[in-house]
Amino acid sequence: MEKILLNEQEYYDQFVKSSNAFFNQELINKVKNANLLIVGAGSIGNPTAIEAVRAGFTNLTIMDLDTVEVGNLSRQHYSVHQCGKNKAEATVENLRLINPYIRAQYVSEGMTFENSNYYIDNADIIIDAIDIKSLDIIFELHQRAVMLRKPVLVGYDLAGTAMVVVYRYDKGKQKPLEGKLTEKSIIEFNQVNQAYKDGIISSDKLVNYIYGAFNGPINPLTVPVEQLKELINRKDDDKTYQIGTTASVIASLMVEACRRILNDEEVKKIITVDIPGKVRRSNPSIFRRLILLSKVLPVMKIRKKEVKIILNRIDGINV
Repeated sequence: MEKILLNEQEYYDQFVKSSNAFFNQELINKVKNANLLIVGAGSIGNPTAIEAVRAGFTNLTIMDLDTVEVGNLSRQHYSVHQCGKNKAEATVENLRLINPYIRAQYVSEGMTFENSNYYIDNADIIIDAIDIKSLDIIFELHQRAVMLRKPVLVGYDLAGTAMVVVYRYDKGKQKPLEGKLTEKSIIEFNQVNQAYKDGIISSDKLVNYIYGAFNGPINPLTVPVEQLKELINRKDDDKTYQIGTTASVIASLMVEACRRILNDEEVKKIITVDIPGKVRRSNPSIFRRLILLSKVLPVMKIRKKEVKIILNRIDGINV
């Protein structure tokens, strides 16, 4: 009942009281007033939104076109009664259960080529939590962020390894994703994606192509052995396997990075936490990783090539 009796400022003061000994008032105000854009409300974006509000962020825009499913509940902060509801809407609904005074909005059509400029222009920090199957929208987001000089944080959950990559586009002219995705590669992706929509290739072939075409900034030597084994053994599978504990750690890393960026601090370019590695008494050796890498990299190239061969046999498609 206490929240009903408190006005917005009183509520916020009480809300951040337990942690304000560690942050000065200037930073607390920056966090409170910053505009945080979260594109994607899945296993990266949804937990990050929750942790951001708990950390004192009050201005959030959440974008996602998907709906909540039972399979999401193990790693995303939704409840069973929200199944079937738009993820962005459900996320905002849950954020208001934490702080009813937040100024949050949801965009149920997700990020599009038509609305990207508007939402990116109004953001102070952007969380790229877009499904990897939407490489074209990922590239669009980073292109716009470069032009508008906005920092972008990207999360990768690699089995038990949590990774956050920080692109400081606000620090000067850079290539989107440091050139790891280009307009040429997006043209090819669009051809492959259209073939999937037309029923020419299956969804698992689309995923195989994407895994072979874009690994982003991921250093193969940091990929956990569990993820390498999964990539080697996957057959006719279009799923992206994720662990809830990894998603929670990514959210914490995201929020800490956002806070330090707002405080004008330098942050690491790539932040990784190997969760099982911090807990196990012994970990796989570098030689074990190298053996698995020697198997997984050729497998991924072959799977990508198989998709291209299928499409090259079809008139009018040449990738």
